[in-house]
Amino acid sequence: MSRVDQLAVPEREDRWKPSNPLLESVIRKYIDEARREVCDTTGSSATLAAGGMVLVTFGIILAVGTGEPFLAIMVMAVLALGGLAYTGVQAPPLRVDPLQILAPMGGPGNLPAGYLVHPLAWQSGLPEYLVGVPERRLRIAIMLCREHPGAVTDLLRLIERAERHVAEHKPGRDFSPEGRMHEVQKFATRMVEQQVRHVPALTRS
Repeated sequence: MSRVDQLAVPEREDRWKPSNPLLESVIRKYIDEARREVCDTTGSSATLAAGGMVLVTFGIILAVGTGEPFLAIMVMAVLALGGLAYTGVQAPPLRVDPLQILAPMGGPGNLPAGYLVHPLAWQSGLPEYLVGVPERRLRIAIMLCREHPGAVTDLLRLIERAERHVAEHKPGRDFSPEGRMHEVQKFATRMVEQQVRHVPALTRS
């Protein structure tokens, strides 16, 4: 999977998704904050305020100079509409940098492994984070994300180590792509089970 637009929220065979209301409320807060910051940093509000002051000043001068307040109001309205139209055409599209949304939490890779299959994670930078991760590795990660006690990054690194182990210790085996993936999954599963045995139950809720 090399393009973000090809990635969709994956679904496990058992349809399981993690549920942590506190974490999910924090993720939603960071998504909302990122969107607000993009709007604030465009400077559009300041530009509109300054333009409005110029138009009001121009309108007052025009009304006093011509003695026609209605004409001044009409001219101001036309200029305001023209300015808004020009600003709309010239303004760059608002875009949130997805990889920065969860930066205060360490980025999307720092989410619990189970959030590989959670829609909120896929709204907050996970697709961009996973660009470059081979599809075979992602498929194994999705299979193991429910059991893995660590973060998304930890799980992906574990699977990468499992791939290296299979390549080094079974180099002469004539594996099909699916056969090699099965061997990697078996070894990665054993690694996850070993980790789970060493992690207190309270941290795996």
